[in-house]
Amino acid sequence: MCGISAIIGKNKQEINRLEKMLVPIAHRGEKKYFNESADFGTCVLGMNRLAIVDRERAKQPISSSNGRYHIVFNGEIYNYKELQNELKEIGCSFSTDSDTEVLVNGYATWGEKLLDKISGMFAFFIYDSKEKTFFVARDPFGVKPLYWAKDNEENYYFASEIKSLVEIEVIKTINLFPAGHFMNNGKLKKYFSIDTEIDENITEEIAVSKIRELFDHSIKIRTQTDLPVAVYLSGGIDSTAVLATALKYHKDTTAIIIGNEQSTDRQIAVQYCEENKIKYVVGVPPTEEELAKTIPEIIRMTESFEPNMIRQSAVSYFIAKTAAEKGFKVILCGEGSDEIFAGYPEFMALSTAKEIEQKILSFLSDLHRTQLQRVDRTSMAFTTEVREPFLDKDLVRFVLTIPPALKVWRESGKIISKYILRKAMQDRLPQYIYDREKVVLSEGAGFKGNQKVGGLFYDIVSKEISDQEFEKYKKDYTDWNLETKEEVYYFKHYLNFGYEKAVFNKQRTTVNKTDTQQNDTKLAGEILESFDTWQFKREQPKTEEKLLETILRAVRSKKPIEFVMYWGKGERDNIGEKEKEAILYLKKMLGGIAEKYLFGSKVTLILTDTHAELNGHTKSQINQYFDSVIQLAKQADFDTTNLSTLAIFDEQALMKKLGGEKISDGLLSILVESAEKHCKKYDPDTGAKLYYLQNLIEKKEIEKSFSEAIFLTYNGNELDEIFPNKIPIFYMYSMKKGISVKPWFDNETL
Repeated sequence: MCGISAIIGKNKQEINRLEKMLVPIAHRGEKKYFNESADFGTCVLGMNRLAIVDRERAKQPISSSNGRYHIVFNGEIYNYKELQNELKEIGCSFSTDSDTEVLVNGYATWGEKLLDKISGMFAFFIYDSKEKTFFVARDPFGVKPLYWAKDNEENYYFASEIKSLVEIEVIKTINLFPAGHFMNNGKLKKYFSIDTEIDENITEEIAVSKIRELFDHSIKIRTQTDLPVAVYLSGGIDSTAVLATALKYHKDTTAIIIGNEQSTDRQIAVQYCEENKIKYVVGVPPTEEELAKTIPEIIRMTESFEPNMIRQSAVSYFIAKTAAEKGFKVILCGEGSDEIFAGYPEFMALSTAKEIEQKILSFLSDLHRTQLQRVDRTSMAFTTEVREPFLDKDLVRFVLTIPPALKVWRESGKIISKYILRKAMQDRLPQYIYDREKVVLSEGAGFKGNQKVGGLFYDIVSKEISDQEFEKYKKDYTDWNLETKEEVYYFKHYLNFGYEKAVFNKQRTTVNKTDTQQNDTKLAGEILESFDTWQFKREQPKTEEKLLETILRAVRSKKPIEFVMYWGKGERDNIGEKEKEAILYLKKMLGGIAEKYLFGSKVTLILTDTHAELNGHTKSQINQYFDSVIQLAKQADFDTTNLSTLAIFDEQALMKKLGGEKISDGLLSILVESAEKHCKKYDPDTGAKLYYLQNLIEKKEIEKSFSEAIFLTYNGNELDEIFPNKIPIFYMYSMKKGISVKPWFDNETL
């Protein structure tokens, strides 16, 4: 891994201009290998080198054995030994044992056909000092970055990062060098295509066997180093498969895990490492507020203002920092798997093989400016090299021929993403890993996710932009398609670094954003309509706005619509037909969601054991009843939780507070009536006031624990004061229009 720069002109260029380009990317190489450069008259080449292969002798630029061609190279060629042997057989001599020298001699021998022979990640520049021409190439998927520009005098400039070209005053526009392309003396040409014909003859058995073979080979060639190897481990199937396989070929392999106390990734990754006696390091990131302070540096580093890039790069930054602090130079990661195996939630919403195939190609073609840019910039900020085994050229080519039905598996109404990869990894991973669902990097680390409203940093940075400033930036930079205050906040920093010269980034934010927003809003309305009907909801009171906001948030996050409701004991010790009817009623009410929305709904029943205890029921009676309810809920795929696990119930503390409560007459009347029926321990007035005090405690905890949910109730809005009304409330009918009684109570009207 390195940072490269090149200047080609009709007139001799000054070396100090090249050094000016190398200074901003000094982090891409080690200090002792800064500004390795050479002047070839009308061309100057330079680099900052991270020494991995033949570390002492492979100083760049390196020349071909005939002295005609000269190269600077960023990346790794994994099959360079085979190519070196092939070149030696036809008479090439070598002064180093580096992949860089293999490249320049390979080009001298095969020309552009060299690109068909090499396997690796790369961006390189070759100068022909005899013909005064140049050849530049970038790897098939854009793992390694490259940008270029041309000034008014037809001088060419190339560099690994945008910030290098920003330094040159005569450059007005910076261009992206596209992945899978080469440039021969100024003419761009595509040499690699990622679209491949589907082979319907590939069975599950064939696919599993071939994936294992190609994946193992990809890991093997990426771990051929005498340096210790690290693996970024999230505990998901991708990174764990990389770790498990790496250990087969490189015993000195360590897992790098990151996460705070809320991190699911950290918990699962640590569990896996300890079970398998694998070395691991845990990095604990700062709070969201502290992490937000790094945003300007993240923007400078990533050269992006897109919210998703900034959020996830902030987390990646601390993963890379943790690895570097432990002295690792070579790191493996699981990037690319979701793209080729259809692992993102978006794939599960697609119904045809053609749609899945097109979406895979779309994600793959975008990788160079999303996940790969994030990984490259954050790792190179600490002068570390990250390798992506899932993006091995041969592996990708094969996986793209696998029928999409083996990637997004549908059976009996169930949808499984990355199905064939899960099958292929069952021989080396535990079920809790290979069955684990996709988790966004920031969420897995214990932070907020990527949702457009309310994601990581959204609340912190949005308040830094006034309404007037937001409108001004949208007007002044119309072509950049700024949509939120969060985006404007990032864009202000982006401009401060001079990155507006990279005009190609205008297109980053135009990919069907408006259409997507409109479609999401439309879908949210349709989901609400699917259960907001006369059969299920009273005409009063209306809370459509809050309901729509909550549903829309779930739609944009590709998550189930979440519902939560109380389930009380009443006077029963055993469940009866009324409870079964109530569950069926809820299933029917929410059934329409599954027809409209792929990710369906999630229901949690909060079992009010604290209320039953306050009413004087014994622990045995309470447990007997709710154990039966739990079994009934499981049959309906509903979750359950005890109210006592969410909120503290301290009867003595409540008694001390009696007399200080202020309850409206209407609410007090309802609570007294309920206490008369159910409270055996206290007189109705005391029982009602205890209900009130305990409900206020529970209300806050439910609002906190279920902040993204919709609260269901058979009661009317007269109980809003003690219900969790910071989340939207859906007021239901009970079985029949106009009847509002809890269905688990016996009632002759039902």
